[in-house]
Amino acid sequence: MRYALFLACLTAVLQAYSQPHCPRNSHLYQFDRNGHPRRFSERLGSHPQFPFLQEVNGVSTAEQFIRAIRDSSVQGKYKREFGAFDLLLKNSGFKNGYKDLNMASLKDVFIPMGTIGNLGFYDPQRDLISYNYVLLEPAGESPHGVAAWKLTNRKGCYLYILHTCGNAYYPNEGGSGRVAGDCCKTLDVQIGVDTVQWKEDPPGRNVHVQVNFYEAILVPADKRGKNRGNGGKASGDGGYDTVARLIRHVDTVAVFPYGLPRQWKVYGLELSDKLTICRDSSLKIFTRLRVDSNRSDHKPEDLYFVVNDTSYNRRYVAGPSAEPGCAKKWEISLDGGLSFNSVPRFTSATVHSQTSGSQLAAELAISRIVNSWLQVGVMASAITLSYEDDVAYPGSVAGTYNEIWLGKPIVPLQLFGKATIGGPLGWQSTVALSAGYSLPMKAHIDDNGNVLTTDPQVKGGMTAGVRLGLLYFFSCRFGMGVTAGGQYFSNKNALVNTSLWAMPVMAGIRYRF
Repeated sequence: MRYALFLACLTAVLQAYSQPHCPRNSHLYQFDRNGHPRRFSERLGSHPQFPFLQEVNGVSTAEQFIRAIRDSSVQGKYKREFGAFDLLLKNSGFKNGYKDLNMASLKDVFIPMGTIGNLGFYDPQRDLISYNYVLLEPAGESPHGVAAWKLTNRKGCYLYILHTCGNAYYPNEGGSGRVAGDCCKTLDVQIGVDTVQWKEDPPGRNVHVQVNFYEAILVPADKRGKNRGNGGKASGDGGYDTVARLIRHVDTVAVFPYGLPRQWKVYGLELSDKLTICRDSSLKIFTRLRVDSNRSDHKPEDLYFVVNDTSYNRRYVAGPSAEPGCAKKWEISLDGGLSFNSVPRFTSATVHSQTSGSQLAAELAISRIVNSWLQVGVMASAITLSYEDDVAYPGSVAGTYNEIWLGKPIVPLQLFGKATIGGPLGWQSTVALSAGYSLPMKAHIDDNGNVLTTDPQVKGGMTAGVRLGLLYFFSCRFGMGVTAGGQYFSNKNALVNTSLWAMPVMAGIRYRF
């Protein structure tokens, strides 16, 4: 029990520092340090802060949310409220305000009942937009919690907009605005039973008492969409499962000696224990008695009582660490397409050269995902280098062009670094730089399908390239993309002293693990 609560406390500390570089220039993030949160139990919607984002005004999906904030008529109708919304985003780390919001930065979540934090409101009579420090338990909401939109920028900074009222909300997770006090406290629990004396006794009977203490926690569900309710809404990407375990068991028997005209007594075991309780833990004690006298192994004159007590730990629900993320470490990509290469030019007016058109190209790469914007890895490509000339090689037909194959294919083995712009899901743009060594294969010359005896004698050489890409990831694992760039080859040959450029254009798939 103590180890589990220690881990919960450690999680709280990590969550408190999960946004070290997030701007918090709004009163939304300034918690009341000296007061206690007011219990907010009325219905939401009496003082809408951003009415154009309310569910009653047609905003029930992420697409409708984005459409509402980009509608010029909405911006004109709610000029005061929309200006405050745009300023709040800029003060929260969204550099371009509402223009930074897109489908990837918007999630439909639930805020657990009983969460403490700042809740926004708008008073039109005083033209005042401000925030109250509350314990959030509004009436009329789903049993899963308070439905909200979670707005997250590229750095992971976030805030909530509640569905029902369109008001901003931010939970107090123990960061810079933490209420004074320790993370965890020790609670002494003592349960005692006084001796009961009675002088008139019915026939003798035994009383069996069983006490069970359980701990219940909420953990993210493994499958996407599991445990969804309330019209498909879920907390995080995949909802949550409740996991309970038995942490203490007490079983005792009290004897009623009666049937004789004498005084009898009932004794009960005393229980004393210490529990570590954190600020976001919820300790509920229920006295549940169940009489079971129908079992065949029980004496009919005996009484059986079972008492169950469950402590629900809500630390696993609040905060960004509860969200399933794209914590993948490696990426494999496989691409294929066409490549165009440059053509050497001769100084002689009697000898000519020309392109042989596009050729097939392929590439396999594996990279380590260092962080959200940088990857490093190794890749191998297969690129065909060829051109045509009318040089009179031995065995060639005069007046025709020869096909010069400098690499069929040439295989560059390279190390590369790739910078990524964009989130882990949705659209990404990439810039990659690579360098390595290229190996030519099957270099030869043919004329009208006949292989000539002249050997180009192409040697291996250094190679380097630059690549631009546009990717789209459907999930944390799978994505597709297109790339285009240039590849420099310094391979020397016996025909002409030249270095060529290849320009591959390819498309393929991506897999993370």
